[in-house]
Amino acid sequence: MEIPSNTLKRASIALLVALLMTTAGCSSFAGGDAGDTAAANETAETTEMTTSDVETTANDTASSDDVTNESSDSGSDSDSDSDSDHDSHSHDSTTNASNESSVDAAYTGQMAVVVAGERVSLTEDLDEDAPIHMSDVDSWHTNESTTLAAALDAADVNATESSLTYDGETYEESENGTKLIYRVDSHEVDPEEYTLESDDKVWVLAVTDDSNVTTPGEYIPPEQLHVHGTIDFTVDGERLDFSRDKYQRAGHNDHFHFEGGHANPWHAHSAHVTLAYGMSTLDGINMTDEGVTYNGTTYAYDGDGDNATANVTVNGESVDPTDYYLKNGDSVSIEIASSD
Repeated sequence: MEIPSNTLKRASIALLVALLMTTAGCSSFAGGDAGDTAAANETAETTEMTTSDVETTANDTASSDDVTNESSDSGSDSDSDSDSDHDSHSHDSTTNASNESSVDAAYTGQMAVVVAGERVSLTEDLDEDAPIHMSDVDSWHTNESTTLAAALDAADVNATESSLTYDGETYEESENGTKLIYRVDSHEVDPEEYTLESDDKVWVLAVTDDSNVTTPGEYIPPEQLHVHGTIDFTVDGERLDFSRDKYQRAGHNDHFHFEGGHANPWHAHSAHVTLAYGMSTLDGINMTDEGVTYNGTTYAYDGDGDNATANVTVNGESVDPTDYYLKNGDSVSIEIASSD
């Protein structure tokens, strides 16, 4: 029988294809072509490496997460410890300036004005043309350059270097018992000459002997502008360390304290905390108008008796600690020398 050429051709092609497939399969089991084996191995290795890399990446990610969680836990513990050991508020943060920093203005800062024992509200009656505006009780802001005197005048406080007028009352620096204090941060300024700058913390005080303020005065919350300064307390040349736990005890006094494990600054939450009041809140220390008592021994200011002098100065000047109100930026020095 004669087979059609087309059928024969198709059969030949099918046979050839089957033969090629069988040969390829055998060669692969026998090792086959080096190039094909290398390609296969490369593919396998690539797959293996990819799996390994994924596992490694996953482990690295897990390890990274563990470290992050540990750091986070550690931070939380640290914060918790800090809150338990010290006052809950921190003055190293920007909490006090939170309101002023949120205002879009060329100049921002804080200001407190206390006249004859009373805090002056600066937020009242400030019209649109006022040189400054207040975003809260003590946070000011302005877009123009202005002197401290002009800013105060907008709140009906007329201030010069030697006098201050508020609510119909004028306080003269020359009068006995009257003191006018204009401080920016810790520096004394002339209100008519000083131009406010960003981040300025301004204190204006008119202190009189007849203000009848009861120490320690009106409490200022920690989020508001309050008083800070430094202190150097030495006994026979050895400095007392106010960073010790006995002086850092949380809640020992709201009006005066150290905090955060720091020996400086001290914090006074009132404009009427006397130096004697503040120091007498501390364990083992008491101050009167006659002397300083430290660990049960009293040292007189004038050196009378069996013990030598206790010398008390603020900013280099001798003061009576029982009637000296601590002011922002004050540098206090208490020196005790025993008479051995």
